[in-house]
Amino acid sequence: MSEQVQFLETVKVVNGEFIHSEYNLQRMKQTMNDIFRASVPDTFFKDIIIPEPMKRGVVKCRILYGKSIDEVEFQHYTCRKVASLKLVDGKDIDYSRKYADRSSLLGLLHEKGECDDILIVQNGKITDTSYSNVVLSDGTGYYTPKTYLLNGTCRQRLMAEGKITPIDISVDDLFSFKELFLINAMLDLEDKVTVPVCNIMR
Repeated sequence: MSEQVQFLETVKVVNGEFIHSEYNLQRMKQTMNDIFRASVPDTFFKDIIIPEPMKRGVVKCRILYGKSIDEVEFQHYTCRKVASLKLVDGKDIDYSRKYADRSSLLGLLHEKGECDDILIVQNGKITDTSYSNVVLSDGTGYYTPKTYLLNGTCRQRLMAEGKITPIDISVDDLFSFKELFLINAMLDLEDKVTVPVCNIMR
């Protein structure tokens, strides 16, 4: 069964340079070892040839893999506009690894109503949106839920750098914050892709 499972890595490329790819490489190594008893070389990202048209501006590199690398593709990146979020119950969804099959997450999107995306709740605790980890600010500090669905690479790095603090955040706690930041491999804290907490709907 594991032979058929595919995983996904998304890596930011800016002007022909991979950004923070060491975190992606670490996750790929961990996943390939745990699931397939396989590995990927330390030089993986150095060995990738970026097409010339993709060496300008911000580009998304998408890597599909299983026991071996199945596909590497590049596309110019456009940031998604998100101004509102709808709280939805994630029930028992497990996305602890970055599976290529995101149907369990995407299946929740029909509950977003007129909002732009969803903010998933499990057991009364805030987790992630459909495509990002989240960071909350009260004006004095930056906090990320301990109860993530996926421990994303940007989240890991920001924690290692001491820029965000993991805490328990319940639905009720959420509304004591001012602003929610969306973070993932393509979106850093400094990109300031934010949603005012008042635009998060129950």
